[in-house]
Amino acid sequence: MFDWAQRKLKDLTDVRDGTHSSPKYVEAGHPFITSKNINNGSIDYRDIKYITDEDFDEINKRSKVDIHDILMGMIGTVGNLALIDKKPNFAIKNIALIKDIGKIDYLFLYNFLQSNYVSKELIQKLDGGTQKFISLNKVRDLNISVASFQEQKAISKCLMRVNNLLILQQRKEKLLKQIQQAIYYNIYPEYGTKIPIIRHREFNKDWSIVSFNKLYKKSKEKNDLTYGEDKIISVAKMYFKHESQNSSKDYLKTYNVFKKGDIAFEGNRSEGFSHGRFVQNNIGDGIVSHVFDVFTPLNKENLNYWKYAIHNEHIMKYVLVKSTTKATMMNNLSTKDFLKQKIAVPNSCEMKKISHLLKGLDDQLEFSKRKIKILTKVKQFLLQNMFI
Repeated sequence: MFDWAQRKLKDLTDVRDGTHSSPKYVEAGHPFITSKNINNGSIDYRDIKYITDEDFDEINKRSKVDIHDILMGMIGTVGNLALIDKKPNFAIKNIALIKDIGKIDYLFLYNFLQSNYVSKELIQKLDGGTQKFISLNKVRDLNISVASFQEQKAISKCLMRVNNLLILQQRKEKLLKQIQQAIYYNIYPEYGTKIPIIRHREFNKDWSIVSFNKLYKKSKEKNDLTYGEDKIISVAKMYFKHESQNSSKDYLKTYNVFKKGDIAFEGNRSEGFSHGRFVQNNIGDGIVSHVFDVFTPLNKENLNYWKYAIHNEHIMKYVLVKSTTKATMMNNLSTKDFLKQKIAVPNSCEMKKISHLLKGLDDQLEFSKRKIKILTKVKQFLLQNMFI
């Protein structure tokens, strides 16, 4: 039996780094990769910069990236890894380039570098203040536990199977999100129009243009202590806040009653919601802070449809532009202005078709997220227990 041995990374691989200078950036050329572009085992080409052929050739004289090489972030989120599995066409800066020279299975090393052993050692070796970094020499001196080549291959095979399943599931989730967004934005008519771009083939009539005062009314119901602290609802995340707020009875009386099917306006500006947003209560009767305006549906049918429609920035932003005012921290809603705004509304049968489709996409995404969570836990367990 082959005993595992401790080696330095520099004794098993050729460890270099990219350029330390800043070349001239151009509109089109070769991608220029820095630590921020390393994410989840691969290169993230969003927010990328480009360099000329001349700079590309000059940088690659000392740090050319090849297939099977491993990249490690050295600044910011230190230790992020990317495995190069296809011919690269980029240059690197402030990234550790760990080149395969045949002394260790590159997949075994790639997985070992994700283990807790390496994570703890990296933390101990960090330099810098607000922005942490690690020097190239400290990367070269990382301790690597080495098994026999046969055992390395077996461990790599097991871990990469899980890793590949995880990558496939992440790609599926990304594709589902793209499909969901495309449908979500096009299954409703453009603001001011009556026919959606995407539609079930059995429907062909124009949607009705309806004022919100025909759909909702402002709720004025205050908490009469029917609801206690355990029924305080988070509007942002839609769950009951079971943690104690230590609220007095008098303060609980200031809360607005928020029943299932009601909608509440959250004025915080966030990504994707530049004027605030409406959120439907789909978890049960409860209460919310008095700062939230609550509206009750006049018709309790097709609440699932309104859960999606009322939360759709693509159509609601036009409504909210005309019914909100900007304050320091959030947008304030004018009830009078909101209720006189109009929205396109389909018939009841089409509402059911739309809500069924959107609910199905939500369920698929939720299932995909659960699988990703399970596979991530399996991978972390193996990384913690397959290395000495």
